[in-house]
This record gives sequence, C-alpha cells and structure tokens, in this order.
Amino acid sequence: MKSKSQKWWAGKLAALLAVAVLAACGADTGDGDAAGGSVEVSKDPVLLPADAAAIVQDLNDGSDTANLTLDAQLQDSIETHPARDIDDANFKRLSALGRTTASSGTPRTVEDIKAYVPRQTSYPARFMAQVRLAREGSQPTSRLRLYEKEAADQPWKLALYVTVPVEFAPEISLDADGFALMVGEDEADGLKLDPSRVSLEMASYLSGYPSGVDSSIFAPGRHTSELSQSFKDSAEQSAQATITSSTRVESGELPVQAFKTADGGAVVMFDQLAVTSYSATGDRLRPISGSEGFLESDQSYDTIERSVANMVAAVIPPTASESLVQVIGLTGGTVDIQHTP
Repeated sequence: MKSKSQKWWAGKLAALLAVAVLAACGADTGDGDAAGGSVEVSKDPVLLPADAAAIVQDLNDGSDTANLTLDAQLQDSIETHPARDIDDANFKRLSALGRTTASSGTPRTVEDIKAYVPRQTSYPARFMAQVRLAREGSQPTSRLRLYEKEAADQPWKLALYVTVPVEFAPEISLDADGFALMVGEDEADGLKLDPSRVSLEMASYLSGYPSGVDSSIFAPGRHTSELSQSFKDSAEQSAQATITSSTRVESGELPVQAFKTADGGAVVMFDQLAVTSYSATGDRLRPISGSEGFLESDQSYDTIERSVANMVAAVIPPTASESLVQVIGLTGGTVDIQHTP
C-alpha cells in the first residue's frame, strides 16, 4: 500500500512527466546546450524559461513532504546524484538515531524563484535556479539549485543545492528569448579559469592542505583557505590522539555547469568528493561523529574511511578582473563510511 506522501506525490510526478513529454525536444548541440554528453533528439527547446519556476516549486514541495516522514522512496523520485546520495544518507543516519522526521516542524516558504534555463535541445538537460526560502522565526536563506532531466520520458530532478549568501544576486546573461547563456568551449579564454578545470583545481588545492600554501587561483575564505586549514588541524589533532588521518578531495561526476554573467564572468556549479582515512597507531578506533547508521556504536575498528559529497557554487571573474575565483557556497554530507575490523 502506498504511503500518504507517496499518493500525494503521485499526482505531482504525473504532472511533471506530462510537462516533460510536452516540452520534450531534441538536439541542436550548439553553444546553448548545457555541459555534459548530449544526445540529439529534435530542434525544439527541452524547457522554456517561463515553465521552470513551476518545476522548482513542485520539487520543493515534494522535498518538504519527504523530509516530514523520512520518505526515501519519495526523495529518490525527485532527486538525483549527488543530492539524492547526501539526503538518503542523512535519512539513514536520522533513522539510526531514532528520529522520524528531518523537518524542523516549521514549514518553509518559497519567497522568490529566479530560474536560468539554457536553450537546450538534447538530453541530459539542466537548468539553474536561485531560490529564496523563508521559515517563521528564522532569517531567510538563499540556495542555488541545479536541476537535471536525463531523457524525454524522465522527470526533472534536483541534482545540486548550495546555500549561498542571501545578498548574492548574479546577473546571468540572457538571450533575446530569455534563455540563459552558457560559457562555450571557445570562450574559456575570457575567464580567469577555464570552467572545465575549476573542480580539478579546487580538489588539487584542498588535497594539498599539508603544505599550508595559499592558492593563487581561489580567493581565501570559508570554503577554500579555511577548509584547507581545517583538514590540517584535524590531522594534527588526530596525531595527538595516536590516530593517523589524511584527506583527499576528488572532482565529482557531474560536468561543471558554467552560466555567463553580464560582467563577462561566470557562475559555476559542480560536485566533489572528500575522502578522509583514519587508522589507529595506538588503541583501535571508535565510531566517528556522524557515523550513525554506518558503524556499530559498540564496536572498534582498525581503519575507517569516510566519504563526504560536496556540492559547490563559485564565481569565475573575467580575465581583466583583479579578483580571484570566489567559492560562494559549499553544501555537503556523508554518503558512505567503510571500515576494516
């Protein structure tokens, strides 16, 4: 028997699929297509800018319903990698702690949606939205979200969500029909960093935390220099407790999405994986914080490896600018923990 939340979402999902099929299109693999292995289908846009806000609202409502009862099946119907992996793991952890909801109890309200839809005629198709959320008793928050549609007969799903400063207001470049312009391969020279390399460069910088060297590419801040320092501090603190730890950061699977801005720069979204390994040089390891649902609380281990998926948003300035690449948001969570006895 379907749960109440599953029945609620069935109508929403059917509606989204109907929109998907009606708006489904095909394939001009020109500069307008979002990055990532497209397959030619037709010549009409996959999605019109005017239709994107309704998708954002419906998926937001579905997420709120899933959070209310830790409904992973519903969540998996509206999210895809890596957002799905992060949120499913969180549900698993909350269940292990005896929780029955991920909701704070106070509904969140969507105050504003700004959707940026590239002119795409092939799949997978993607679009970005900046969503302003409000919750009674709390300050408003702002999130950049990336949505993905794998094929004409598949629904739109949430792939990335990154909390960014509320005051962040990118001026995304649009064409005459209101479609967002993407950075083409032949336009990367106009930027301080080729968007296709931003995730690799950030991963290399963060993985080099033992050196303590500042980046010449990324501006210092919470998600760059401070994060690198936290990796170093953690390793030093572990050593004092006779534990060896090290962290490596890898570029994620999702192709970097680069949206042009009016000042000649770009807003980019991408994912990464941070893997921290722990090994005991003295007593065996006890379960680490946040490992509920992955490790037994009454057991000890020789080694533990924790994988954290991170969703990232950054601004790449134009070549003429004196600014460095600014990482404006990073949201993540544990997706896996492995161990040896």
